[in-house]
Amino acid sequence: MDPLWNAVLVGGVENGKPFLSYVDLKGVTYSSPVICTGFGAYLATPLLRKLVDKEGDELHVTEEQARKAIDECMKVLFYRDARSLDKYSVATITEGNVRIETDVHCENQSWRFAGSIRGYGTQRN
Repeated sequence: MDPLWNAVLVGGVENGKPFLSYVDLKGVTYSSPVICTGFGAYLATPLLRKLVDKEGDELHVTEEQARKAIDECMKVLFYRDARSLDKYSVATITEGNVRIETDVHCENQSWRFAGSIRGYGTQRN
């Protein structure tokens, strides 16, 4: 039954233009310049929409800008679910080329804010 619950993203380049589409177990399908699944649909989508607000904006984003946005999203997602691993994979799709990087780590993390959080665990004050 596990494959039944998949949400699948399909990305690529068609006729020189990038596309990104989604399909889920119920057959819901749509295309958008920004698509996230799981927890990322709630936290990463708004962050990515700062860079790509509407269709056509993705044509003006450089690979460097896109990668920086993805890295920031993954860092935010890790901060919100610290029981997860702080590493991920990134696929970069260009005309005639697919590059996959594995074991990419969240960088420049700072957990200093955690010292002031009260109310969980064994903390009394």
